[in-house]
Amino acid sequence: MNTVTHGLVAAALLTRRRSPRRNVAVVAGALIPDLYIFGIWIWAKVSGVGEADLWRRIYFMEPAPVMSAVFNSAPLYALLLIIGLWLGPVWLWAFAAAALLHLALDFPVHASDAHAHFWPLTNWRFESPVSYWDRAHHAGWVNGVEIALLLICVFVLFRRFPALWVRIVVALAALAWVTPMIYFRVVI
Repeated sequence: MNTVTHGLVAAALLTRRRSPRRNVAVVAGALIPDLYIFGIWIWAKVSGVGEADLWRRIYFMEPAPVMSAVFNSAPLYALLLIIGLWLGPVWLWAFAAAALLHLALDFPVHASDAHAHFWPLTNWRFESPVSYWDRAHHAGWVNGVEIALLLICVFVLFRRFPALWVRIVVALAALAWVTPMIYFRVVI
């Protein structure tokens, strides 16, 4: 799924009114598994690496797979969740729960670019027959489901948070969903 969708789904499921620390932790947790991707992309831009070369070759070369495994490790986030529930800081378990939700949503929609979700226990990757981006693996259907999910999340968040600034942020995030689609169609 797209990073924006992860953020909105986690926000719709895990945020609460008048819980700013929890809400920031939820959004951070939902976004953290994709952080390394943005880092690699920025490195490629600074280094002059082309988009096709980045996504077809460098993305699959070290250290990218190691970073993917660390940032997408269900055992690590599960450990954080247990520590957060045991010791009580709401922000810690909210962060971990949002990251685990991200992984759960990613698991069925990554084909050749699958993550090692169970690292450090194993490097096994589930290569799904379905992909959120690859048209050869039913991305059109996945995008339809993702758009519906995104709209439901926007509706939920608009009802939960009546403040205009929150609604503007949510609406801008939802609109940002199309940015990668446009970018990759134009650039690659």
